[in-house]
Amino acid sequence: MAADRRSREAVVDAGNPDLEALEALEIELAQAGFKRTLRDFQIRNLYRLVSLPHGADFSVPGAGKTTVSLAGYAILRARGIVSRLAVIGPIAAFGAWKEDLVECFHVPPKLIIHAGTATVIPKNTEVLLSNYHRAANDYDAVREFVAKEPTQLVLDEAHRIKRGAAGVHGRAVLDLAYAARRRDVLTGTPAPQGAFDLVALVSFLYPGQDRQILPDATYFEKLGRDESVLIDTNAAVRRYFVRTAKAELRLPETRFEVIREPMPPIQAAIYDALLGQYRSSFILPDRGRHQMQRLGRIVMYLLEAATNPMLLTAGSDDGDDPALVHPPLELHGGERLVDLLARYSSFEEPWKYQRISKIVADAASRNEKILVWSSFVRNLKSLDRRLAEFEPAIVHGGVPSDELAAVDVVTREREFDRFRHDPACTVLLANPAACGEGVSLHHWCHHAVYLDRTFNAGHFLQSQDRIHRLGLADNILTRFTLLLSAGTIDDSVDGRLVEKVTALSRLMDDPDLVQIALPSSDEGLDGAPAFDDDYQAVVAHLADTNARSAE
Repeated sequence: MAADRRSREAVVDAGNPDLEALEALEIELAQAGFKRTLRDFQIRNLYRLVSLPHGADFSVPGAGKTTVSLAGYAILRARGIVSRLAVIGPIAAFGAWKEDLVECFHVPPKLIIHAGTATVIPKNTEVLLSNYHRAANDYDAVREFVAKEPTQLVLDEAHRIKRGAAGVHGRAVLDLAYAARRRDVLTGTPAPQGAFDLVALVSFLYPGQDRQILPDATYFEKLGRDESVLIDTNAAVRRYFVRTAKAELRLPETRFEVIREPMPPIQAAIYDALLGQYRSSFILPDRGRHQMQRLGRIVMYLLEAATNPMLLTAGSDDGDDPALVHPPLELHGGERLVDLLARYSSFEEPWKYQRISKIVADAASRNEKILVWSSFVRNLKSLDRRLAEFEPAIVHGGVPSDELAAVDVVTREREFDRFRHDPACTVLLANPAACGEGVSLHHWCHHAVYLDRTFNAGHFLQSQDRIHRLGLADNILTRFTLLLSAGTIDDSVDGRLVEKVTALSRLMDDPDLVQIALPSSDEGLDGAPAFDDDYQAVVAHLADTNARSAE
């Protein structure tokens, strides 16, 4: 630990590298068998990362973090510091790692995909690629690989362990950290909820040393977006990470369109009746576990009612993000809500569905492609049927990856390829949990529509970067359309996302993030006021609506 500390401090004292040092590193990289040419910002990041005992690359998605990480491995392997590489990341990112291993090395290292407890890892395996779930379930096998020889352990989309030891995945990888010779974290959204999210990442990089690095206030989650905490935490960690901001990539501009419409009468009545069921249900200071879980279900019901009320009686789909799992809305025979739901499909259809249909039809007439995001798989399946003439591709948690599927089964990768290359496939229907990370669609699609959004700022930012990333032509305009039902939880979610993205921009010292990743404030999208946390935002929405209904 003392050696780590001295090494960290030496890097800080050394300052920025000069041109001669960067050119020397490029020569060393080529001699290490690495064949891809790095961009200027990538070679600068690489220099700093290999100078640190352990590295954090917080560059925005699309900046080439995978390439830089593999370049770092090539350097460290050539220097005799490590001889193996273990990567833990989302399944959606596996394709990028496999492709880059081939494209970056003259002689690609032997790669094994860890598919779970049945996987046999040959002794000559140099690169092991696993996901967070498999690594936790087959911990002993992964740890043996990491510990047997000097190994570089990389966490891709590392924000997934933000719960730290409190989460199953976080606990497993934090334990793995002790077995690795070198540790790195990669994520473009390191702190989607606030400064507290950095605790787990720093604990992984420097086990047992996080308290020496982070200010005490960082450990109080409720202070995670406090201005002074953001400033102090940034000052503490900025020397230990690299970040290429989106503005540095010189990407072409983005344009946000906010479509905010009132719900039709029956849908509005359903929403108001749903709110009425929970009137006076929550006392703000009460944050017991049962109360929080119940509120989580209510959030799901409100989001569904604001988009398609028919989802209320169905409950979550098997392909939904586990964080969004919820039972069907419990109904009793004599409620007004029962009558409204029974009448709904005979007299109305979701206005958001109607708008999606028009957007997709217009795109098809221009031979353009559209990406539609929804957090609820049942929305995606409904739209799949509604938009059948446009031959939608669909990707969610229930669609398997190539590694786990038979040849004749629809997989994520095959759906992505169909969307990219089949002219008849106009639209991709996806949820951010399944394909918000590790997927590049920017060469084929330049317009994304959000049917709904949750309080998860990481999902919102990552999903944007599927179509707005390095490699876009200068004349390409990337468009994002947000569909909001006026006066609903959509407004509360919008306000919270504005606050969280703003906080991340301050924490990462990246002010342009707000301009690039959010609609301008003059579009009326400041949303609900800022609250200490999502719990307060939802309770305030309930109280505000109840107050209006009582007038």
